[in-house]
Amino acid sequence: MNKPQIDEYRVEVVDRLARIESKIESIFQESRDTKLQLQMQNGRVRKLEGGMSAIQAIGSVVSIVFGGFIAYLFKGR
Repeated sequence: MNKPQIDEYRVEVVDRLARIESKIESIFQESRDTKLQLQMQNGRVRKLEGGMSAIQAIGSVVSIVFGGFIAYLFKGR
């Protein structure tokens, strides 16, 4: 290879590396955004699961009280 061909090859390599670097930066930004969105969704899911647990706890207490009341009513006869 002579000097002009080597210089042309070096320019092509530098261009390719610049394109690869910009693609990697773009992928990095997308992965960071995806991670942030996932953390937000996990927070929402955690909050909803806490609400569901509270509803289940209240429901179980109400059912025990109601069952006890029904048992008391039938025991009296």
